[in-house]
Amino acid sequence: MLFILLAGLGLLSFTSSQISHKYHFINIRKNWTEAQRFCREMYTDLATVKNAKELNNLNKTITDGSYDVYIGLHRSDVFKWHWTLSDSFYNGEIFKNRKNITNNGGCAAMDNNWKWFNDHCDSQKQFVCFNATKKYILIEKNKSWREAHEYCRTFHTDLANVRTCTKNNVSDVWIGLFKDSWSWSDQSNVSFRFWNFSQLKPIDRHHNCTVVMVNQTGRWNDIECNTTLPFICHGDLKPATKPAPTTRQNPTIPGSATTQYRPLQNTTEVENTSSQTTQILTTGAEQDNLILVHENLTWTEAASYCRKHHVDLVSIQSEELQNRAARKATKASTSHVWLGLRYTCTFDFWFWIKNREAGCYQNWAPGHGPHGYEECGLSGAMESTGGHRWVGRPESERFNFICQLCTDVS
Repeated sequence: MLFILLAGLGLLSFTSSQISHKYHFINIRKNWTEAQRFCREMYTDLATVKNAKELNNLNKTITDGSYDVYIGLHRSDVFKWHWTLSDSFYNGEIFKNRKNITNNGGCAAMDNNWKWFNDHCDSQKQFVCFNATKKYILIEKNKSWREAHEYCRTFHTDLANVRTCTKNNVSDVWIGLFKDSWSWSDQSNVSFRFWNFSQLKPIDRHHNCTVVMVNQTGRWNDIECNTTLPFICHGDLKPATKPAPTTRQNPTIPGSATTQYRPLQNTTEVENTSSQTTQILTTGAEQDNLILVHENLTWTEAASYCRKHHVDLVSIQSEELQNRAARKATKASTSHVWLGLRYTCTFDFWFWIKNREAGCYQNWAPGHGPHGYEECGLSGAMESTGGHRWVGRPESERFNFICQLCTDVS
């Protein structure tokens, strides 16, 4: 049998962005709608997954395997056709070569006249895979569409995502085109799916949200949306949604939102920049994984600085780490130093941005923290003197801050 496809005529034109999503595992249990609100407030949205590489990156962020984890895929009322590759050509041309598209059957096949038609996905057909070199391979085995899709992903790249050919002497073969009613929270037209087909079951219209099954090699499952679970967001951390009030700043140490930063090269370097001083205080017996930065920055600017040059703003999970951070704070030139602690007014709780958890250890000043002074636009800071307690301050204020390094000696 001869089956020749013109891979050189733009059969696979990769049009969508090659930039990968940045994922954040949130180890706080919410239902799907609450998780969506949290992600949209703090980041961009609940996680979208474009391909297998992104799925691998997403799975690596999951640090607690006790529960399945929400992503942004949910069931809608509209069925749409998709190619199995998110980066395939424009979906508006999907049925330019259609033969007979009906409401019955959610998977697409191709006849020997290069016409596409839909059929029930459980029907048994031969199928066409392609590999990384865009070579197309006819598989002369009868399988359902899902089995064919799994076979191509396992042994090649995917089912064929194609639109022209020169000659085709085979009839009724599965191709990588399918219809479903699932859509992504961020409204992106991403067709990647990784369902757990080892447990096929009838559609349950009450199971309208998607989770990553952490004990099933990352496969996806549909569940009821009111189940409370951890979840994964994507995007960069946003500033507070409500502008904080203007506050009095230290007149002797000016701050600027346009301050240019350079990473410090060693533990003894001191750098003067426009009357501001950046210093790493990690010498002698106190050498550890914390760095006090003598820049007067807003909380968001401080978090960006730490993530660019180190790991993140410090996350304090123990009394020992609190004591080390307190020793750094005594060297600060401001009344407080920023910590990696943030308040969400949408859900009314404080959490650490490094591990996205509320944490057990606490050292709040009276009237601050849970059940204390809370409003939109607050982030957590530590007193530079006294008891080095934590307080909520408007994140537009400018303080020194403490970053955390990769090496953890705690």
